[in-house]
Amino acid sequence: MKHLPKKKPVWALPLDLGSNCVGGRVRMLSRVVSSIYGEAFAPLDLKLSQFSVLAVLSHQGAVAATDLCRILMMDKSTASRNLQRMRRRGWISVVDRGDGRGQEISLTREGVQFLRTAYPLWRKAQQEATRRLGAKGLAALTTVVERVKG
Repeated sequence: MKHLPKKKPVWALPLDLGSNCVGGRVRMLSRVVSSIYGEAFAPLDLKLSQFSVLAVLSHQGAVAATDLCRILMMDKSTASRNLQRMRRRGWISVVDRGDGRGQEISLTREGVQFLRTAYPLWRKAQQEATRRLGAKGLAALTTVVERVKG
């Protein structure tokens, strides 16, 4: 078997790029924390983003879709996909306001019951995420989020 000669790279990124990339570190943190909640919510086939929508609706009552996106800092396409799935599952009601101001989202009775079922799983995941981050990590995370929100 003939061996091909090794080619030198034309240009190589610095070796420390991965450990210094802010975006990479934020994505890694997001994946780790999301997996904690994902594992906890798996029996309910629930995503953390969907739980967040349900939680906001439980506090706000009926809310305009645009306001929901603003509160959750979620883009419209992501919100739309989540809302469609949640409406199909009977957790939310989506009603056109009829005044040109868009749609109004609210929890259904089924959504309230589902949220009551999901809440203990969220608490378990919250405890695990808090344990892994530690008090200093949690405080740092709070500081960073407040700073970048502006």
